[in-house]
Amino acid sequence: MKLKIIINCIVFSVYLTTSIRCIYADKVWDAKDVEISQIGKGILDLKTTGQDPLIVITPSLSHEKENSSILEFEYFCPDGIEFLEIFFDPDKNGSFSESRKIDGGKLPKAETWQPYTVDMKTGSMGNWKPSEERLRIDFGRKPNISLQLRNIQLRPPSKLELLGRKEIERQLAIKNKKVEKIEQYLTYPTVQSKVYSVHAKANTIIITGRIDPKRIGKFQLIEYRPHEHPWSNDGGSVINEFELEQNFKVEIPRFVNRRDRIANRFGIAQIISDKPHLISRAVWASNLKEAAQREMPRLRPKNKKGLGGLNPKNATLDNDLKELGITAATVNCKINSFINKGTKVPIRYEHQGKIWEFNRASILNLDKKIKWLTDQNIVVSAILLIENDSSVLVHPEYNTAGIFSMANMSSEEGTDTFRAIISFLAERYSRTNREHGWITHWIIFNEVDFGWVWTNMGEQPMALYMDAYNKALRLTWLETRLFNPTSEVFISLTHHWDYSPADNLRSYAPRDIIDRLLVYSEVTGDFHWGLAYHPYPQSLFKPKTWEDTKVSNSYKTKYITPKNIEVLDAYFHQKKLLYKGKTRTILLSEQGFHTPDYSKESMNNKAAAIAYTWTKILPLETIESFHYHRWVDHPMEGGLKLGLRTLAEPGKPYGIRKEPAFSVFSALETEKHQAAIDPFRKIIGIKRWKDVNLKANQIKKD
Repeated sequence: MKLKIIINCIVFSVYLTTSIRCIYADKVWDAKDVEISQIGKGILDLKTTGQDPLIVITPSLSHEKENSSILEFEYFCPDGIEFLEIFFDPDKNGSFSESRKIDGGKLPKAETWQPYTVDMKTGSMGNWKPSEERLRIDFGRKPNISLQLRNIQLRPPSKLELLGRKEIERQLAIKNKKVEKIEQYLTYPTVQSKVYSVHAKANTIIITGRIDPKRIGKFQLIEYRPHEHPWSNDGGSVINEFELEQNFKVEIPRFVNRRDRIANRFGIAQIISDKPHLISRAVWASNLKEAAQREMPRLRPKNKKGLGGLNPKNATLDNDLKELGITAATVNCKINSFINKGTKVPIRYEHQGKIWEFNRASILNLDKKIKWLTDQNIVVSAILLIENDSSVLVHPEYNTAGIFSMANMSSEEGTDTFRAIISFLAERYSRTNREHGWITHWIIFNEVDFGWVWTNMGEQPMALYMDAYNKALRLTWLETRLFNPTSEVFISLTHHWDYSPADNLRSYAPRDIIDRLLVYSEVTGDFHWGLAYHPYPQSLFKPKTWEDTKVSNSYKTKYITPKNIEVLDAYFHQKKLLYKGKTRTILLSEQGFHTPDYSKESMNNKAAAIAYTWTKILPLETIESFHYHRWVDHPMEGGLKLGLRTLAEPGKPYGIRKEPAFSVFSALETEKHQAAIDPFRKIIGIKRWKDVNLKANQIKKD
């Protein structure tokens, strides 16, 4: 085996059959059954080559050496590692004993950088000592696994890690009590008193409903602001102006003290001993037609070809967009960057009776992107993201393991700030004269089923997590529809579907999430939400998605990838998922195909994957766009090379086009379509393209 080690910018090349030793390196001292190199800024790139892959390292140490018992690193591994073992305190010969081993658990699949920690002191039953700095880490027993590591260190435990097991269990018990209340509130089958509808008009709100005739007493409307929790049976404000009859229709002012009540929920309260008791579910406004301030067309891309994460660059990108035939695009919007931070001339905006100040530079930068895309008749989907900072937008239980945060839906200040930003963006990017361009789709956060990584709210049962997320999704719909009555909001999910997550406080099955949204729509007022799905191949490193093995033609499939994408279309055709009798929109908003190298074989596999995928998605009416990720390969995506262009190099800042993939993508949905894709049937192993399409009767439903 030829092994090349790059450490501290020094290259050592050695030829050994089972292991290597590098006595000059600071970090990695030994390795076996693994190819290892250092790339970028301190990133170790590993590929397992045998059945006993391991490395021996000296982690970086905190200045608090004696208290540093937490081994921590970040890893990128789309296939995951089935188990990890950590050995400490080698003997005089440098060997490690089974008696000095810690079971490190597994490394779950990580399709972006994911933190890993283990308490050396607890895991070793107190046998490990801080002086034992050299560690051996064994990475399962499988060859051909790609893995990247960075920021390997020993550090002191955090406050949360110092909590005893009993305290952690106590906190979880409190959350589970809340879950019980939510479940009873949402799914209790015998709620006979109901609010049927909340209809928002220009200046008033009309609420209709019915009170169970078996109930006797005094009944009034109760109003909940966005941050309040009707399921907890506290909070809320009784509307004292009138008592409710059995079948009621009441009209109330929409604005009170310059605050708009359009985002409030309304329920029925029975007054017992002068205290309100909620006897119905609290319902959001779902009819906004007469409240909208503008008429806007529903923008539809001319084809299914989209591209993700674009920024105005130069003529190279402009030419590529035209040649590729791009008609849809996603744009990241880190909304906390819009909150004014000392800008001398902020942009002022009134919302909820308050003047808000937004960062002019950040807004003008976004203007440039949206206007540039709109002028090219490209339909824009904005991905709303909240970075970790000290702003009120960050959820109070956010854990720094997350790349982005869940919105703070737990306080009036948090929800008011979130709503003000959404309202500002919706007004600005829905002007009929296209002054700053148009945004028609709003994707709320990223891959929320992997919340711990992409939309972090700390460790949460799914019911609590989705209660917060539903608010953010719903508030975005309410605020954007006031300026664009055809706008749609989307939930972002990975290519996972129906499975049991290893840690159900950090990740959730997408199918369960979709079904939970349906419950909210059914019992608290339906609204026009759609799906922004990411059907990467089963393994991000393996572009031959037609060879995916962990997919099935069933609603119970573990993954939905291009191989069984028809399952997603069929699922969304169910009657329970329709919105006003029509299917909800699906955006395939992020996915691509890896080229492990730039060989002819890799390039052809990429082109074949594109041809295969388009053959699968073209007949599916629910799928509006396929946003390819990405334009140019990126050096910091865990070794993935997903782009339609190669990595940048001197003299070629945007690399070179990956052919034939670039040309095949360009030909899709044109007169050249069939001729461009036909040469790739042999790679896929088919005689006719129609053989890859699943028919409705081939899909197994529950």
